[in-house]
Amino acid sequence: MSAIDPKQAEQEELVAEWLRATPGFFERYANLLNEIRLKHPHGDRAVSLQERQMTLLRTQNQELNRRLSEMLHFGSRNDKTQQSLVAWLLRLMSANSKAEVESAVTSGLAEVFEVESAQLLSPNTAFGPWIDTPLCGSAKELAAASVDLLATQVSIDPAWQSMVAIGLPLGKSIGMAQSPAVLLLASKDESRFTADMGAFYLRQIAELTAAALDRIQAYEPSTS
Repeated sequence: MSAIDPKQAEQEELVAEWLRATPGFFERYANLLNEIRLKHPHGDRAVSLQERQMTLLRTQNQELNRRLSEMLHFGSRNDKTQQSLVAWLLRLMSANSKAEVESAVTSGLAEVFEVESAQLLSPNTAFGPWIDTPLCGSAKELAAASVDLLATQVSIDPAWQSMVAIGLPLGKSIGMAQSPAVLLLASKDESRFTADMGAFYLRQIAELTAAALDRIQAYEPSTS
């Protein structure tokens, strides 16, 4: 759009205000709607005011339909994930040993997220930053230093195209701060875990997993 001088801008504003204040104008001069020519929003050809308005409405409707489709898709996916997480939580709560907790976490979450691998890594102070901000993204996005840190405990399968490493705040639920462990999920699907995916479920899973491990840690010594 070319720039206009202040005087013309003032005159155009007066015209716009008058049209807004006189809604019956185009009813009395309906033929102007066909006579006024405007630039097409997606090309150089001229179109009538009515056609321009219809084009804009179609564009807006297409955008609304796109957003609605996304909402329905993610809503359906989130509902399924939530149902799976409830089933996983019940399994986690029924675990009565460290081995049962670890099995519930790894095999259970592999089913929830439909991934090829779910593993618990031993505590390491270097995992601390991943408690608040889980490491998440495609294999190409993840920093080499982060992958190298994971590789100190687990063999990184070249087939893994995306991963998430969630820091587990061990000891938090019983008031005894400990070095964090990590829950590692890996998928052959590059889009399964992305850098911009929401971390809400991930942090909730980390809190629940850590609390379950804390419960077993507090219980097992007293039975030995």
